[in-house]
Amino acid sequence: MMHPYTISALESGRAMVHIVDDMLERIDRIRARRPSPSSRVIPEVDAVGRLTDLYIVPGTIANAASSKELVDDIMAAIRDSTIDATRQHKLAVEETTWPQVSWPES
Repeated sequence: MMHPYTISALESGRAMVHIVDDMLERIDRIRARRPSPSSRVIPEVDAVGRLTDLYIVPGTIANAASSKELVDDIMAAIRDSTIDATRQHKLAVEETTWPQVSWPES
């Protein structure tokens, strides 16, 4: 027979694993899409700041005044999307309800 503290610790550990798994699944689903200042570019950034997709309105590249203007537009959109993804990631962690460890009465 296991000691009551051991049983309580095992139960708390299992609960923690499930909670962490759920939190990580929510984080994995995060995608931020913030349009560029011109609205001609929309990047998609995941919760850890990786660029996962990039939509550029047809004609944007051909009609850009300069490559620097286009790069600045793309970089601004990626920066804004990264900030939003980071905010969502932080919320997912903050909104997680962690289990309370309770020890059995002696």
